[in-house]
Amino acid sequence: MPSHNVKVMDAVRNGKNNASKKDIQQTTGLSWGTMCKTTNSLLERGYLFARREKTNSPGRPVVPLCVNPDSALFCGIDIGASTTKTLFCDMNFNVLHRDEIPTEPYTEPERFRNWISAIFEQELRESGLDKEKLHAVGLAVSGNVDSEHGIIVSGGNFGMKYGADIPVEGIARQIGKPIYAVTTQAAAVCAEYHFGKRAGCGNLVSIGLGVGIGSGIVTNHMLLISHPKRPVGYIGHILIPGNRHLCTCGFTGCLESYSGANYLAAIAAETIPERPELHSAAALDRAAAQGDPDAVAIMTTAASYNAAGIAAMIQLYAPDAILFSGGQSKRDGFLFRTTLEKLAEILPPERRNCFIDITNLGTHQSALGAARLAYEKFF
Repeated sequence: MPSHNVKVMDAVRNGKNNASKKDIQQTTGLSWGTMCKTTNSLLERGYLFARREKTNSPGRPVVPLCVNPDSALFCGIDIGASTTKTLFCDMNFNVLHRDEIPTEPYTEPERFRNWISAIFEQELRESGLDKEKLHAVGLAVSGNVDSEHGIIVSGGNFGMKYGADIPVEGIARQIGKPIYAVTTQAAAVCAEYHFGKRAGCGNLVSIGLGVGIGSGIVTNHMLLISHPKRPVGYIGHILIPGNRHLCTCGFTGCLESYSGANYLAAIAAETIPERPELHSAAALDRAAAQGDPDAVAIMTTAASYNAAGIAAMIQLYAPDAILFSGGQSKRDGFLFRTTLEKLAEILPPERRNCFIDITNLGTHQSALGAARLAYEKFF
């Protein structure tokens, strides 16, 4: 549940910096006294400021309130299977600095903590921003995260096996700022809900198609946070009958163990060893688009698996919108187009009015969502 501070700041921000106290009270649903106390405190601390305007009408003038964008900074770091994205944003979530570097394969806890700390410090230096203004860091991880207890459980696609159980508190001590950790897909759908092309949509699903395959869910305007023992949105680990491939999670038959980018490369190497030029997901996609029969066979199967997982999400959550992201979510890509075609074939008519598109938030989508969640947690 967002704090009073977050509710008031969001009301002002969503009011395009033209919100009166009456507007804030109506938007937040807070009592008048609580709203005034919270708003006055934010004004006193410089997070909000009042814009005085002349008025030609009698009576007390309305004083619009504005967010002071320079009053605080937030950082988001998204550790993906192949790359790690970092960004810094101001109080209006304008991105002030962003970068992307290769993800270092996991070896052991101390090296991982030092690596994350080094990324943070390097990006902060390059940004030229004031560390004193930084309130908190959001950490999105392509793997399993126990957000309740602040523990990174695993990141199988970059080598961190299940049970690594790395406390976030240790990283927070090293960088000197509080950290809130979530899964990459929870951060992705959070970003979509607040900043994407369907911002504010109360029933929203994001789906990442890349090295890993995952999903984030907002239902009735509530973000569902996954827990290792209560997974949410793990469509990559839906078991597909007939799929005999072993997944990084340890189970055989997971959707991701066929359709994930690294697995597609392995399947090509296994089934068409004589064609090394097709032993990557990108090469398979290009060749399939040109009608290569070997590539078409592999990618059509992957698309069918993807469609089964996505259809399950639609049946379970009945979203009003689905936004795709990840390296395999390309409008002109064979796999993506075929996935949507297969999905249309199996969806019941009652579910076909769902808005489907690719995110407009770019590769730093989950880093932005992580920064937003750190704001909600610590502001």
